Amino acid sequence: MNSKTALRNTFKLMNSERPVFIPFVYGLAARLGQIPLSEMTADASYYTHSLEDAYELFKYDGIVNTYDSTVEAELFGCKLEWPEDYHAPQVTDCSQAKLREVNPEESYRMQILLETTKRLVMSKGKDVAIIGILTGPCSLVRTLTGDTESDSEEIISLVGNVLRELIKKLCELRVDAIFFREDILDTDYIGKLQVSNKPYANVYTTLFNLTKFYNCSPAIIVKNLELKAISEMHQVVQPDALILLGTNIGNDDMAYLAELSTSLKLSFGLPLKVESPSELKAQLTIFSQYIDNNKPSGFFYVSEGEIPYDIPLEILHELVAKIQDA
Repeated sequence: MNSKTALRNTFKLMNSERPVFIPFVYGLAARLGQIPLSEMTADASYYTHSLEDAYELFKYDGIVNTYDSTVEAELFGCKLEWPEDYHAPQVTDCSQAKLREVNPEESYRMQILLETTKRLVMSKGKDVAIIGILTGPCSLVRTLTGDTESDSEEIISLVGNVLRELIKKLCELRVDAIFFREDILDTDYIGKLQVSNKPYANVYTTLFNLTKFYNCSPAIIVKNLELKAISEMHQVVQPDALILLGTNIGNDDMAYLAELSTSLKLSFGLPLKVESPSELKAQLTIFSQYIDNNKPSGFFYVSEGEIPYDIPLEILHELVAKIQDA
C-alpha cells in the first residue's frame, strides 16, 4: 500500500498498516535548496523542486504545500515582514485589511502556491499524499481583526467565503487532504468557538462539505488542546482528523484517544518533537507500543509544528527509517 492510500484509509479509520508520518517541512526545504524562503515561494519552479527534493531525501509519507499562516492574511491586504532567510514572514499590520472584494487571483503568492501544489500532484501525487494547508477561520479572523472577545457573524461569513474559494481551487487540483491551522490561537481556540459557536460551525460545515464533495479529507491543527475538550469541540466542528500539537500524550491518553476515535469517527495526528532526540524517543516509545499492541486504525504521526530548518538531517533520516520499519 502506498502512502497516499494509507493516509486516505487513516481518515476513514481503515488503516491496518503502520501509521503514516506527515512532517511540516517548509523552511527546511528552502535551506536544502540553498535559497531564501522568500525567493523559493516566489517562483513555482524553485518551490516545487525544493519540496520534491526534501521528500526525495527523507521519503516521508506526505508532502505539505506550505506552513505559512501569512499567505491568506496578505490576500486580505495585511502587511508582512520577512525576518530571516529560512523563516516565514510575520504579519505587521492589518489596519488596512479588506474584508470584501478579496480576489485570490490577484495574490501573486497565492497563485504561486496553487501552481506549486498542482505540480506536486502531477509529479508525486500518484503514490504520495499531497496535503494543502490553509489558515483556519478562527485564526484568520483573529489575525484580521485583532484580539476581540466576540467576532461578528458578518466578518466570520466573509472570511468563510474566501476560504471556500481557496478550498475549491485546492480540491480541484486533487489534493488528498486540507489541514486547517488553528494552532495559531493556542488555548484560545476553544474559547473562540464557545463565544461564536454557531457562526463558526456554519462556516466549518460549508468548508468541510466542500472538501468531502471532492473526496478530500479536512483536518484541524490545534495546539495545547485539553483532551477532555475534544468531545465538546467535535459537537461544533466535525473534521475527519484532529492534529494535536503541543499535547503531552501518555499511555492512558492513548487508550482514551482510541475510544474517541471510534466513537466520534475521528482520526488523530500524534505530534513528534523531531528536534529534541530525548523527547522524541520517549514520545515514539509511548505511541508505537500502544499502536503495536492495539492496532488502532485512525492514528498518524506529524511533526510538532514546522521542523526547524537547522535540524541535523540524520535525526529526520533515522526517524523516518524507524517509523517505516515498524
